[in-house]
This record gives sequence, structure tokens and C-alpha cells, in this order.
Amino acid sequence: DRLGPGRRLVVVGAGFLGAEAAAVASGLGTEVTLLEPAPVPLAPAVGERVGRMLTRAHHDHGVDLRTGVMVAEVADGGVRLSDGTLVEADEVLVAIGSVPNTGWLEGSGLALGDGLECDEYSAAAPDVYGAGDVARWHNPLFGTAMRIEHRTNATEQGMAVARNLLSPEARKPFAPVPYFWSDQYDFRIQAHGWLRGHEEVAVVEGALEDRKFLAAYRSGDRVAGVLAVGMPPKAVRTWRQAVATRAAWRDAVGELVREGA
Repeated sequence: DRLGPGRRLVVVGAGFLGAEAAAVASGLGTEVTLLEPAPVPLAPAVGERVGRMLTRAHHDHGVDLRTGVMVAEVADGGVRLSDGTLVEADEVLVAIGSVPNTGWLEGSGLALGDGLECDEYSAAAPDVYGAGDVARWHNPLFGTAMRIEHRTNATEQGMAVARNLLSPEARKPFAPVPYFWSDQYDFRIQAHGWLRGHEEVAVVEGALEDRKFLAAYRSGDRVAGVLAVGMPPKAVRTWRQAVATRAAWRDAVGELVREGA
């Protein structure tokens, strides 16, 4: 009864969670307003051109996406913006990300930052390991520290930590290719690798305007990630392998047309 025809929902935050919620609610006939402070949703992660494609998808499905706006408070009758505007709503969903719960570890001597700081083995100290959303560890495959809020990573990291605990003399670094997916409207987004901090994006198959494409992401001289929308599994697997082997960008992309993002 809270969602459906005649009901109004405001979603604060147009990241993947907020976008999925907006898509589902819109499909149920709800009048949806999606509020996002950034000029282009998800641009730091997926690039500006892909972000604009996702923006058009919201508009095409009747969602009122408002970018570059700041929320001051959840008020009676809706959400009040920083300029005083009241966006009316029957229900409000806040999807602005999470903060790792490390307060209980303060004073423990463990390094805390954006989560529990761990090495490539997911170890924070001798015989102390971290796994899941709370662990920020050094992924040697990409040469950077990362903290991933996806259930697939939590499962894989937990298993890796268990192996290292049971066989301390044969520990192995935890070096996965991060993966997530997002179902929105009539398409599925799949991403492999580490897209944040990318330096270049190349649409290597399909076309953005068709919402059926595959984009490769470069960091340094290597393929760092791939994002696919509406593409068959075989095409995605080929590029995931390029990410997993840290393929040279020049060799993987070749003479394909590069499109900046």
C-alpha cells in the first residue's frame, strides 16, 4: 500500500541502490522523484557518458531525476532542499551510502580509516583479519587499497580469510576481480574490475544510445575494468579475462574507437 498508483516516493541518492529503488517503484506506478547532489549520477565510478545514459533511462521511464540539488532535511510532507523547496512525498527512501562500523575498534591499536586497514592477505595484525564491507585491504591485482560493499566480495573474502587462518604457513593474497550487477528498468548492468579512478573509457561493442554496449576502462596502461549493459555473457567473459590478466590497454582495445568519459 505504500507504493503504487497515486503514491509519491522521493529517493535521496542516485547511486546504484537509489536507482534500483526508483526503477522498481516507477514500475509499480509510483510517482518517483530522485534527488542527486552530483551533476551526473555515478560519474566518478562509470564515467560521465555512461552516467548520462543512465540519466536518460530515468527520464524515459517517467522518473523526475533532479541533479545538483542538496537535501536539507526530511520534513513533514516530503523532503526540503537546501534552497527551501519542498519536494512532496508520501514516502522517503534515503540511499546515500554507508559508513563502516569501526567505532568499537577505537583504541585497539588496529589501523582504522575508511574501514579496517588490512594488507593483501586481509590481515589487520598478526592473527587478526577483516572481511566484508568493513575491510579496506590492498588488492595486489590492481595495486590499490579498496573497500567493497557487495555481498559477492564479502563471501569470497570470508573464504579467503578462513583459508589463511587455517593455513598460516601457506597464506595467499586476496586478489579478486570485483564484480557487481544492477537491474534497472528493462536492462541489467554488469561490471567487473576497479572502475574508480579510471583515466579513459572506450565503448568497444554496441552503442550507448541503444542501451546495449560494453565499455572498457583504462588505468595507467592496463585494462582496469569493464561495464556491460544488455550484452550476452560470452562478450562479458572475454573482457573480464582481460581485466583478470591485467591486459595491456593497447593490445586489448587495439584500434577500436575510443570515447572519452
